[in-house]
Amino acid sequence: MVKPITRQSSSLEGHSEAVLNVAFSPDSKVLASASGDTTVRIWDIQTETPVNTCEGHKNWVLFLAWSPDAKILASGSMDNTIRLWNPQTGEAIGGPLRGHTKWITSLSWEPLHARSPSKYLASSSKDCTVKIWNVTNQTLEVSLSSHTSSVTKVIWGGQGLIYSASEDRTIKVWQPDGQFVRELKGHGHWVNSLCLHTDYALRFFF
Repeated sequence: MVKPITRQSSSLEGHSEAVLNVAFSPDSKVLASASGDTTVRIWDIQTETPVNTCEGHKNWVLFLAWSPDAKILASGSMDNTIRLWNPQTGEAIGGPLRGHTKWITSLSWEPLHARSPSKYLASSSKDCTVKIWNVTNQTLEVSLSSHTSSVTKVIWGGQGLIYSASEDRTIKVWQPDGQFVRELKGHGHWVNSLCLHTDYALRFFF
């Protein structure tokens, strides 16, 4: 039997400014939170206590994305940078990823079934671009710059394509190497979010 939730079980306190984004780890053991206080916090779900505080951003932290194996947490900020964190220690992995000229709006990892561990991270920004980063050597691989207004969301699909939504009222589809595939038009106003039917491609071999 499943009991209905009738009351708040607890409150996770610690941030000194607004909480702007939260994300459960893929193994569901911890929760990450991003805040206007420029920090990222890692919380233990079982004990509902803070594990680590990740410090390094210079402005609001807007978006979080866990690597599919839960070993790296990526954060995007209004300081125009992306940072990679070790969730076990709270320490930064290398320096900030610089390349965007405006704040980061979304992050999406290469799916685990495409490569294990995932090597690439896609980011979208208010600067109208989508960028693909190599997290192993922390370099910018590709910059996609076909949108004419802020890119609001990026998703790395399970069949290898990258989808980006924009305030220019379009959705664009890309190959990871930067090759443009197609443009989806029809919305009369900003496209603020995207959702794929599935993150993974399932194939059977006989």
